[in-house]
Amino acid sequence: MFFARSTARILALACTTATLAALAGGCANKRGVGDRATTSATGPLRDRPRSDAELPTTSGEIFVTNMNGEIAELTRISGQYPDAVSNVRALAAALHGRGRFKGDLDEIQRGIDLASKCATMTPSSPACLLLRADQEQSLHRFPAALADLERARALGAEPARTVGLQTELDWNAGRYDTAIPAIRHERVAHPSPSTWAREAILEHDLGHEEEAERAFETAEDAITDTGPMFVAYVNLQRGIHRMQTGQLEKACAFFREAMARIPAYVAAREHLAEALHLLGKDAEATREYEEVVRLSSDPEFAHALGSLYRASGRTHEGDELETQAKQRYAELVARFPEAMYWHASEFYASIGDQRTSLELLEKNAALRPNSTSFVALARAQHVNAQHDRAKASIDRALAMPLVSANLYWTAAKIYDQAGDKAKAASFRALALRINPRIEQLEP
Repeated sequence: MFFARSTARILALACTTATLAALAGGCANKRGVGDRATTSATGPLRDRPRSDAELPTTSGEIFVTNMNGEIAELTRISGQYPDAVSNVRALAAALHGRGRFKGDLDEIQRGIDLASKCATMTPSSPACLLLRADQEQSLHRFPAALADLERARALGAEPARTVGLQTELDWNAGRYDTAIPAIRHERVAHPSPSTWAREAILEHDLGHEEEAERAFETAEDAITDTGPMFVAYVNLQRGIHRMQTGQLEKACAFFREAMARIPAYVAAREHLAEALHLLGKDAEATREYEEVVRLSSDPEFAHALGSLYRASGRTHEGDELETQAKQRYAELVARFPEAMYWHASEFYASIGDQRTSLELLEKNAALRPNSTSFVALARAQHVNAQHDRAKASIDRALAMPLVSANLYWTAAKIYDQAGDKAKAASFRALALRINPRIEQLEP
């Protein structure tokens, strides 16, 4: 039993560079970084997370308390002084940040609503338009985000404030010939924890394992803020990188470190639960998923926990959770269709509704015509016996620069069905080279 997971929510759409920069610092005590960022780019790899003793941060409980307190106070002040644009803008940003932290689409939408109010209050300023554009793209509303970005440019927005958003829009649209050089240029021109982290994710997507890990470590070494969020975020991304290359034990170490920084970090805890399940540690995985379900209303986690319950004989509890998940997915697809196409498709595939899964992935690929979208679409088309279409989709993905075990494993299945046994064997070998556990993930 394996729970299909959309890491697109964490990797491909994790954050624009501006959002990463906000996570990386700018709010609390600073510490000197010296030459660590330079030496970590060339020295031996640590191959482990830095401990709190090596990279101390504020308590995760304090971080969450402060985040909630800030939002409560901004809500109070904005109600008392509704015409104060700075308060509206600050509350919009804070709600969006907490919504992303919790995986709460409703809260992200509340942030967007306030950003819209802010844009209406200041029609000649690009600031609120850029804020809304970043928030809209986080829900995959790319045309709306692009419209806001173009309007902000027309109002004189500084290029430095628009480049990260444009890069992520290009990335999601599959315009890698533009996005990849832009990511690399930003890291060289403005080396920082956020630009190093973004380049690390790029290296991961290009299949450069050591380069990715080196860039992650450099991002970590460049951190000067004592807030725990960016440290936790980098550890989460490093865990995902290890997980997708079959290094589950190492992945768990990074997920645990992310949780040590912020115990309420849903993304880290649920990835740890998934990795533990893949390692056969279902009792511990169940405990982690139970905590995740307590923290988050995301139906993906209720479905995963329900599957574990059923596998352990707790059939009634498992069935109840799956019913809840199905209802919640229907609600979210209706309210946030663009953001849910991919995630809901995996749920429907897991319960045997392959037609609905395919329909959602067709919409996703039309919205985001990039490599990961075409791999997922090709897999669904193959399952639905649309073999010619599956081959066309996987060939589009193969022609793009991104590589992954999923890409090659899916290509192997499709080429095997098409009768090209030699290419199928070659693709299978490439998949196993990237992730020796790929057959466990994609049987």
